[in-house]
Amino acid sequence: MIPSTAHFVWYGPRLQYLHALAIRSAATHGGFERVRLHHADPLDALPHVSALRELPNVEFVPLDDQALCEAVSGPALATLCGALKSPVARANIARVALLCRDGGVYLDMDTLTIRSFDALRAQAPAWIGRERIVFPGFVVRSRDPRVKAKAYAMTAIRDGFRRWPHGYRAFRRIEGRYHLAVNNAVLGGVAGHGLWRAALETMAELPKARWQQSYALGTHLFQRVCESYDGGDFELLPPPLFFPLPPEISAHWFRRYKRGVDVAAAIDPSTLTVHWYASVRTKRVVATMNGEPALRRLEHHQLYSSLACRVLDGAPIPA
Repeated sequence: MIPSTAHFVWYGPRLQYLHALAIRSAATHGGFERVRLHHADPLDALPHVSALRELPNVEFVPLDDQALCEAVSGPALATLCGALKSPVARANIARVALLCRDGGVYLDMDTLTIRSFDALRAQAPAWIGRERIVFPGFVVRSRDPRVKAKAYAMTAIRDGFRRWPHGYRAFRRIEGRYHLAVNNAVLGGVAGHGLWRAALETMAELPKARWQQSYALGTHLFQRVCESYDGGDFELLPPPLFFPLPPEISAHWFRRYKRGVDVAAAIDPSTLTVHWYASVRTKRVVATMNGEPALRRLEHHQLYSSLACRVLDGAPIPA
């Protein structure tokens, strides 16, 4: 069984409120005995950070990612980790190394956990979630103009649903036409699992010219690893568990609606955590949501705030 431990990884001294809420929600709703924040830098003593320290199952763990990589996989991976400039890329390595060493569930900082992972931890020795996207690795690498043209058409259609008020509801009718691809924002497995070792080996063997490329150590790498892994002892999970609204459509989480919102229409009864894609059009909005009062003001007018307030209040999650 996968250990009852949730792992988060953070680089930098300032932890924003919504990222702290990701940790809090995992601690209160995820069913975890331990929720560990692995932080590479000393954290500013903000009120929401201090509040996390008071939760009995939350642990703050200093992170030396190069030492972690050396211990788990050897000097090649440690060298790669030390050469990376992007905290996102370094976190892509650290999450896999932590799971390989300790086991448990890894969660990105742009998640909001709404239900327990207990049943899923007992389901398989390792698993990874899938999302609906336009540009999986094979489309990016393709030189076929027809493949590219279809992808750009799909992008334009999706953008229309992103702009359309409540477009996330209508998009469900066509989302099956979009590619299924793994996303490493949420991972779970036992320590030493073959999938983690295969991913770490692939990272260590990555050509130096690709070290700084976007997604090279993240989603695109895991897509290749999952395709080639022949262990047969892991599961690919459907999008509703972690990605109920896919990229771009996820912008609706932070859209304001004057006439109220229906959270049940944005999630699924199987949804355990909502990944809201901090990399997709949310940076300015997230910076303004710097405390619970900001959520309360938007509770009836924004999907994310409505769901987050339910989590904070311990209120029932709509099925």
